[in-house]
Amino acid sequence: MKKFFCAAFLAMTAMLVTFTACGGGLDYADYISERRAQVYLYEDDNISVKVHISSRETPYLSDGYKGEMTDLCEIFIKFAQSPESVTATLNGHGGEMSYMSVTDSFYLSFSGGAAGQSADITLTCDGEERKIAAPSVLYDGVISCEDALESARQYDGETFSALTDGNNFEGEIYVRLLSDEGKCYYYVGVIDREGDTSAYLVDGENGNVIAQRKL
Repeated sequence: MKKFFCAAFLAMTAMLVTFTACGGGLDYADYISERRAQVYLYEDDNISVKVHISSRETPYLSDGYKGEMTDLCEIFIKFAQSPESVTATLNGHGGEMSYMSVTDSFYLSFSGGAAGQSADITLTCDGEERKIAAPSVLYDGVISCEDALESARQYDGETFSALTDGNNFEGEIYVRLLSDEGKCYYYVGVIDREGDTSAYLVDGENGNVIAQRKL
């Protein structure tokens, strides 16, 4: 499974953190243009639900510049047998979900976020209502997005230094919480002004960099 997960990570990087740098006085967290700090998951024989809570720049562009940030909630749902129509509501926000034929799943995003140990979602599928409590993937011992970024910086300080000009960082940074088989990881992506990406997969518990790829 670890081999599969690393392969999935490398594929994700093709589509396309943080404490103060030692001695430089530069806080790389100021350059995070996507910060996914919470994920909720639920699955049974009939349905798979995933919720991402993020703060993300608008417009969302991998151009090496950080834009204005907004809070975002994304809901992904896959059914054993897909209904004709699905609406989802979370914390009073929501609406009709869009069907994505490529993945045979439904998607909805809206401004705002959820907090707590579970995301309590109300689904209406072809007129039938169902309530789902999707638990958070976080557990005791998981490091923060900022810690994951610092791990990447310590692992590959040369890349960060090359993009640092005095008290300015000439790039943008993505930090995304991931979960696989009950264990947390982080994706850290560093994008320069040319759109090139240095990507790192970070262990969510000890901060070790498991995989690295430059695009």
